Amino acid sequence: MLALLGCLAFRAAQELFGLDLRDGTLAFKKVFLAPASWHPVVIFAVSLAVLWLTALLGYVFDTGGVSGFAAHLYTRMTEAGDAPRYIYMAENGYVTSGEYVNNIVFYPLYPLLMAGLGALLGGRTALAGMIISQVCYGLSAVFVAKLAARDCAHPSAALAAYWLYPFGFFCMGVFTEGLFLLLTTAGLYCIRERKWAWAGIIGFFCALTRVQGLLLLLPGVYCAWRYVRAQGWRWRLLWLAGPVCGFGVYLLINKIVCGDFLAFQYYESISPWWQTTQWLGRTVAQQWEMALAYPGLAKWIYWPQLAIYFIAAALLFAGWRRRLDTAYVLHGAAYLGMCYTAS
Repeated sequence: MLALLGCLAFRAAQELFGLDLRDGTLAFKKVFLAPASWHPVVIFAVSLAVLWLTALLGYVFDTGGVSGFAAHLYTRMTEAGDAPRYIYMAENGYVTSGEYVNNIVFYPLYPLLMAGLGALLGGRTALAGMIISQVCYGLSAVFVAKLAARDCAHPSAALAAYWLYPFGFFCMGVFTEGLFLLLTTAGLYCIRERKWAWAGIIGFFCALTRVQGLLLLLPGVYCAWRYVRAQGWRWRLLWLAGPVCGFGVYLLINKIVCGDFLAFQYYESISPWWQTTQWLGRTVAQQWEMALAYPGLAKWIYWPQLAIYFIAAALLFAGWRRRLDTAYVLHGAAYLGMCYTAS
């Protein structure tokens, strides 16, 4: 029995890692130095391992030990920020009055998925949110690997950079980041592969996750334009309107719940968010002013946000100069601009 289990484990390792024992050696270069070529199951598992290891190291650095790590992580990832609002939405939906009427600013897909999985878990909605976020993050890494292998000169470096992004820990908790990353990367992959129907369907759901889901329309239209120039018009290209349709559904929800298609704009502009749309240069200046005014928070919030803005802008410019496909540059520039036009 042990021999049989050993053979099965060896065959699984061969399939998952691409191990080669010919001439008594292992293909270590393929296994360890080319993660973008790993089996999707391995990429998924490593992605989650990186998330958890990063969280554990941060906890050890902060407290000096591992005692209480799991309980602390669960509490932080289910009670911090907007997490309690997503849990409330999953359990109660949108409401037309009361303290939580302003939850209309949140898009419906993530809490809807939480409600479904939470029901299967016996009402453990918060746990469902964490599971969804982490599973989606692992799957998004698989699509990053596919995109990188398709369009990058150094795909493994691109995947490693994705794993090492310092704010990836948001994908552990009850937040929309994990789901949004999965739908965005999957949508971009379908667009690049000219799978127009899937691109539209994914774009529809992406626009029901965050407002930035609308931005999948840009690379979709650009790639469709190139396709039409080469092969002529096809009616299936209309699938690419998926993001617009998804956003339209969200506006309709605003109308049904609050009586105004744009109710979310009002609630975003008042307490507790105080967000409006403004020129991105003003937003960057505000981040600088806040960093100087609140030095305690600056190292955790304001300086990193400023650094990310300039690093992202520089990377987009470098990608454009190095002839990275215009679809990525368009999407990246629009995403950066949209994020930094919010005050």
